Amino acid sequence: MQRFTRAAAMAAAALLTATGLGFTGREAASAATPTPTGGVLQILSPHYFDRGTPQFADGDNVRRLIADTTRGIDARMTVSSSSSASFILTPPDGKPLTTGVYRLVGQQPYGATLPTLSVNGEYIYGEFNIIDIASDPTNGAVTRFDAVVPAIGEFRFGEDAAGSVVFGGRNIVFAKTFIGLPKTMQVETVHNTGTTPVTLGAPAVAGVNATSFSVSGSTCKATLAPGATCAFTVGFAPKTPGPATAALNIKVGTATKTVPLTGSAYLGTTGITSSGKDIVDKGVTTKVTGANTAMTLGVDASGWTFNADRLDGSGSAISARIKSPNNAPIPAGTRKTTIDGDYKVLVAVNSSGCDTTGTETVKQFINDPVTGLPDTVDLSFTQYCVDKNAQTGTLQWQARADVTAPAAPTGVTVSATSPRKVTWKASTSTDAKSVVARLVQGSGAGATPQSGTPLTVSGTSAAVPTVPSGQQYTVVVFAVDATGNVSKAAVARFGSAPMTVMAPGRPTITGTTSGAESVTVTFTPPASDGGLPVTSYILADYQRSVTGASSPLTLTGLPAGNDIVHVSAVNAAGKTASYSVLITVQ
Repeated sequence: MQRFTRAAAMAAAALLTATGLGFTGREAASAATPTPTGGVLQILSPHYFDRGTPQFADGDNVRRLIADTTRGIDARMTVSSSSSASFILTPPDGKPLTTGVYRLVGQQPYGATLPTLSVNGEYIYGEFNIIDIASDPTNGAVTRFDAVVPAIGEFRFGEDAAGSVVFGGRNIVFAKTFIGLPKTMQVETVHNTGTTPVTLGAPAVAGVNATSFSVSGSTCKATLAPGATCAFTVGFAPKTPGPATAALNIKVGTATKTVPLTGSAYLGTTGITSSGKDIVDKGVTTKVTGANTAMTLGVDASGWTFNADRLDGSGSAISARIKSPNNAPIPAGTRKTTIDGDYKVLVAVNSSGCDTTGTETVKQFINDPVTGLPDTVDLSFTQYCVDKNAQTGTLQWQARADVTAPAAPTGVTVSATSPRKVTWKASTSTDAKSVVARLVQGSGAGATPQSGTPLTVSGTSAAVPTVPSGQQYTVVVFAVDATGNVSKAAVARFGSAPMTVMAPGRPTITGTTSGAESVTVTFTPPASDGGLPVTSYILADYQRSVTGASSPLTLTGLPAGNDIVHVSAVNAAGKTASYSVLITVQ
């Protein structure tokens, strides 16, 4: 089962081969070419053996083995003499690395349609946000990059001035959580990379949802020496449902530095109950809520699984697996449930469950249109195992009376001159109580109230910060009602999208003719040249190659027997190989 709030273990081989896939993009740095350094990493490690350990690296401690729009980012960090970290991001096959909000689904097979991210060797699931990227239009080399993984942290390069006071996280985004749970924590590091001491003020939180965030455990003193670092912890415990934003302010010298804080709380009521004299419950009633357990939602071919882990780490208290045809929303009403039928309920207590038949009564069942996961669930069940004793209970996930989102703001406009200002007309919904405005790079497609960076809202307007030229930006505005329901996005764009290039698409091999110690291969050009002219094609096996301008190409000097060859198309951004074919050499 896939838990969307957790990472799955990553195959070690993926790390070992990440820089060796030269035929899928530009070649990795060779021994004669110094590996680029520089960047900032501030994460809580997701790796199984050191999960939650704060890790910070910057400057020469960050090495970029790969950084281009075709292959993505492969960066390795030296955190300390005994600790290292890695950040490996691979774009979708055949698409360049661009800004945007992505829902990561872990490791993917060949032909991936979503990016793949591993941090410290562990594949990441859930939301991922590339908030800034710039690339060279002549070869696709990434020159500036900034990405945030909620609850884990941030990695960036090309963003910080030399000799400045560096903040590990310039954007701190927390994972969605339940009201009433203990604070979730992230660490912020401050590093004086300059040559003179700087004075520091005490970190403080301000903003609309300031009471949902906190600062504690600061090691930062009044003066930060050259080369020195200090750190403090930022906590998030939401007080109201829905999105939350605030700002962390700290005085550095005579200037005040601001780090945006973003979080979100689940809506309505979430919990599972189960009771009965059956062999699962054994006469005991089990009741959990989102406020006293770690509730997660996952999906696989067997249906949805709602699980509640105990907060002390001792395992699952209760879980409920719900099945419907094709994981479609379950209609309201009462129906039969069976072990192998279209509808099924299986509730396990202390990880012990039993296949059952019975009935379910659904009051609410609504799927999120973006993720396809259940957004609102309210149902009860009566199930029977082999002992014929009834197991009864309820399942709620963000169950609430008001599931209607408010109307979106309208008339969003960004001023044409700097300093820019965005204005809009308020939502017409009478229950709309607040507005969330975010600045995202790119078209804003798929943006959420956690995307990009927050803007400080004042009535029906907000100031837009200065942004790098040569990029397209979108202001995304949402209305939020008292329940926490969020409207559709209202957007306004400014700037122009830059030219993004990548290696060509894959050539298609259409025929092979074997000769004495040779093979002639015919092929068709790739459907896409990647935005740059194809300069050559390479026909190769595992140790020989030949270059030419067009089809066909002949490879000679081959030993008799079976061999495997492929054709690569080359442009200034790199090369991409066709699918390999088996040949028999005479």
